[in-house]
Amino acid sequence: MTGPLFTINFRRASWEQNRAAARRRVLVLGGSVAYAGLLAIAFGLFGLNCALMQTRTAALERRVQRFQTVRAAAPELSLDPADVMMLQGAAGSARLWCDKLTRLSAIFPPNARLTALVINPDRSLVPAEQRRLRISGSIRTTGERDRLQPVVRMIEALRKDPVFSAGYQNIKLVSSRVPDSGGTPQVEFVVECQ
Repeated sequence: MTGPLFTINFRRASWEQNRAAARRRVLVLGGSVAYAGLLAIAFGLFGLNCALMQTRTAALERRVQRFQTVRAAAPELSLDPADVMMLQGAAGSARLWCDKLTRLSAIFPPNARLTALVINPDRSLVPAEQRRLRISGSIRTTGERDRLQPVVRMIEALRKDPVFSAGYQNIKLVSSRVPDSGGTPQVEFVVECQ
């Protein structure tokens, strides 16, 4: 005997309701798990941020503690008013020296070579003397009849430049020497700015 040719399911509406309810339960369960996962990630990030802030705060507290112990152990610094004035003058003139040295590099001829640059060569404590500048160098004099002429032109350029000559009443040639060298003719010079 063979089975029936067809069957009629009289409970189809009930089966569809059960299927829809199961689908809803799966969606609610998936949403709940996703919500719990996002909350866990958020609280985890807050926890990491809190731990990092505690570490940074502890490091900052140690740094402050170290600074306070060093400060307490350091001897009290008392400066003479003249020393304070000298330090303030040096700090304020950094930009001025930068401008002067930049202009010096622009004025210096291409055939010249700077060998020494000394600020306050006599180590004077008088503020007016502390701005003194001594420039030593050499200049090639190829093709010049008067070997000192390029040095004189350079000194004139230094005197005429308003940025470099600011604060100097006198820019003069202190010494010059023509070395006995078999190579290129040159003049060694020392210029002093006061």
